[in-house]
Amino acid sequence: MDIDVLKKCGKNVTYKRGQVICQEGEIGHSMFILLQGNADITINSFSDQAQNLGTLQEGSFFGEMSLLEGKPRSATIVALSDEVIVLEIAEENFPMLLLNASSITFRILLTLNNRLNAMLDRIEEDDKKFVFKYKRNPIYNTIQKLDVRSFHNISQKDPDYVWELLKYLSSSLEKLNREYIHQMETK
Repeated sequence: MDIDVLKKCGKNVTYKRGQVICQEGEIGHSMFILLQGNADITINSFSDQAQNLGTLQEGSFFGEMSLLEGKPRSATIVALSDEVIVLEIAEENFPMLLLNASSITFRILLTLNNRLNAMLDRIEEDDKKFVFKYKRNPIYNTIQKLDVRSFHNISQKDPDYVWELLKYLSSSLEKLNREYIHQMETK
């Protein structure tokens, strides 16, 4: 059962309001699942002013992009509630989670895909041609058609392909986020 895999892969960590859970620019060695409380997402890449990207709710996860790409953290996450509890999954346990908990891996893929689609929706207001071209990508189209059953079958037959799908979404999202924020700041 996936809950058992989570217990083996992670440990509970508690943060108080205002504490930084992960910092933009630092090398990430873990991902997090928000078990209790809320946390703010900010990015500070293009200016001295931090830009709030939203609030994470219980059940959300973050930090996975750094593990998928081996790049520094793309955002800062700060505890917003008086007490925030996360399940921290260390880098060395991440592959075990992906290989042995297909429903969680599918949820990660769906969440990354939803983030990417939300970003494309925002960009589409300014650049329909770019979004149309982007959505013609065969990997993007494959991901849009996945359901739980087909994903489970793929993950059993070709775990490397699942890894590539996750990396594709993660790198696309990170690139689009940075381009969009940069574009907004230069207007």
